[in-house]
Amino acid sequence: MNSLECVWVAVNIRLLITSELLVGCTDCISVLPAEPQVQIGTHTFTYDYVYGSSALSSSSVYNDCVAPLVDALFHGYNATVLAYGQF
Repeated sequence: MNSLECVWVAVNIRLLITSELLVGCTDCISVLPAEPQVQIGTHTFTYDYVYGSSALSSSSVYNDCVAPLVDALFHGYNATVLAYGQF
């Protein structure tokens, strides 16, 4: 990650929940292996971090995305974390 960038975007794709699986829902988004990209149909989107629909601990997201910002705060930088959706 380039420390000069102003905005980082991370995407976490949650697992389907039991009720979704019971009615036959499937993932409509796929993660491209070894790339911070997701594919929806024929469209591909690139982000700074992509966490696929696997059993991911919240500490991984924190360590990758939030911890560097907390450290930067103590060095006089401003930082904001906006989290939307379910984890």
